[in-house]
Amino acid sequence: MLATRILGQVERRSFITGSSRGLVRHFATKRSYVTPPSNAVQEKPVVRTLKRWGNPRDYVELAKPELSALVITTGTWGFLLTGCVDPVAGVSTVAGLVLSAASAASWNQTSEVEYDKLMLRTRTRPLPAGRLTKQQGAAFSAITGIGGVSLLFAGANPLTGALGLANIALYGMAYTPMKRVSVYNTHVGAIVGALPVVIGWTGGGGALIAIEPAMLFSILFAWQFPHFMGIAWKYRKDYKIAGYRMVTRDDTTGSRTAMWARNGALVLMAIPFASTGLGMTSSMFIVSSLLPNSALMYSCYKFEKKPSSRNANFVILVGFVYLMAFLGLMFFHSTSEALAKHIDSARNVMRRVGRSMCVHETQMTNAKILCPAPSSDVQISKTCPIPGTKSEK
Repeated sequence: MLATRILGQVERRSFITGSSRGLVRHFATKRSYVTPPSNAVQEKPVVRTLKRWGNPRDYVELAKPELSALVITTGTWGFLLTGCVDPVAGVSTVAGLVLSAASAASWNQTSEVEYDKLMLRTRTRPLPAGRLTKQQGAAFSAITGIGGVSLLFAGANPLTGALGLANIALYGMAYTPMKRVSVYNTHVGAIVGALPVVIGWTGGGGALIAIEPAMLFSILFAWQFPHFMGIAWKYRKDYKIAGYRMVTRDDTTGSRTAMWARNGALVLMAIPFASTGLGMTSSMFIVSSLLPNSALMYSCYKFEKKPSSRNANFVILVGFVYLMAFLGLMFFHSTSEALAKHIDSARNVMRRVGRSMCVHETQMTNAKILCPAPSSDVQISKTCPIPGTKSEK
């Protein structure tokens, strides 16, 4: 009897213990569906936002920062040549140009996603690689375009805003589709590339119809040809695969490409003579520009003798250095009265030092003819009047 009683108690305890363990396992299993394991990686709100809107770095790449750098440089030189010292107008003009350039670049890439997938140089960009969608690219283009034009319109003047809008439209609606139709897309692209310096000029209060903006436009327009021809030759196989009608497509020897590059360099060599003859710069601009002009012409000559990717790269590199030096020299030798008013500016101090060392000034009788005093008709006050308003005189 005693043994039977003890055995029954042991069985009951085993049953209760087993049931408890089963219940524990049951609830533990149910809980695992509700509460994630302690070592699970939870998605942060920032990560979810990036997945929805894209990585900011991809938008920076979409805006083509190298293009923005060029636009900033040319637009700034155009603004400085007016002699304007209004910081609001200056910042608005440069920032508006950057946003407008980003808008045009993203519009271009959004329109050419399928073609960019075919080319080695573009297939890793955000849109062809799938890191951004076409809808995101279009939205970015619209936002930057509206922001850029608004800055130019409100921060500078309405004329500058209108020019910014026109340049975006010209890039997206003319240059982009024309690349698949005609080799003369380069000429349209050259207009797009030349307008930022004019926008910088009008942003500083300069008149649109004048010698200065015409000369600045001519410089940037002509410069585009050596630059574009170098790029077109370097990536000629890619352009052909994608179906773009570049001059290099049927130019197996490179002679036509070299001719277009050389012609652009020849026009640039004539600019100092024209600007001096029109009274925009002093005669010393002809002398000081000999070095950069000779360097650019030599790079084009070298490419003409042996068309190769290496020599095309050389044309591109020399072209960038040339543009900075040439515009800087034009600024230094400008005869603008608006610039001469800032007596203690670094430019004018350097000019006075240079004139004191000039052989024409110190030794020759006809010094005033060879090193003329500022005589430009440009009239831009320190307040940078808005073209077309009553404050402009």
